Amino acid sequence: KQWYQRRVRGWKSERVVEEYHDGRIILVNQNDPKSHVRKMEEVREVVDVDLGITDRNPVTQAKELQAYLYISNANKVIAAAFVEHIEKGYPCISPHTADETGKLPLLKTADAAMKAVCGVSRLWVFKQCRRKKVASRLMDCIRANFVFGCTISKVKIAFSDPTENGRLFAQVYCGTGNFLIYR
Repeated sequence: KQWYQRRVRGWKSERVVEEYHDGRIILVNQNDPKSHVRKMEEVREVVDVDLGITDRNPVTQAKELQAYLYISNANKVIAAAFVEHIEKGYPCISPHTADETGKLPLLKTADAAMKAVCGVSRLWVFKQCRRKKVASRLMDCIRANFVFGCTISKVKIAFSDPTENGRLFAQVYCGTGNFLIYR
């Protein structure tokens, strides 16, 4: 499946949470119409393949899972984030520099948990749209809209087993190498 061929037509009841000059971010959750939930599942399946995720539980099994989809002005999905409510995360204590082979070491976390509010299960940006602050805008939107009436601090966001690029993003976005990880 190719992302540049994925179109999302505007839904009558789509929940637009943020608008930008190059598109909009919509929120889809389990209480939305079945057609929206099906689209969320379809997007997640393609994201899982692109991220190399093999453990593919259906979205419907995750009752609190929410999808934030970044839709371009051409009605194409250019980014997606799947998030859920969590209570704790563990600070990453792995070195964030590559070894002699160019690979980052395996993730290690501290034993002591810290309070967290939002778990980012998946964060994906279409290859041609990377390095253009799309993921940062998506995360800022999540922080502003995940909990009604409050903006979540970056230290209360946790990431689930990030890829190498995800680790680098989390480190820059959170402003620390000790960003939170959750399982």
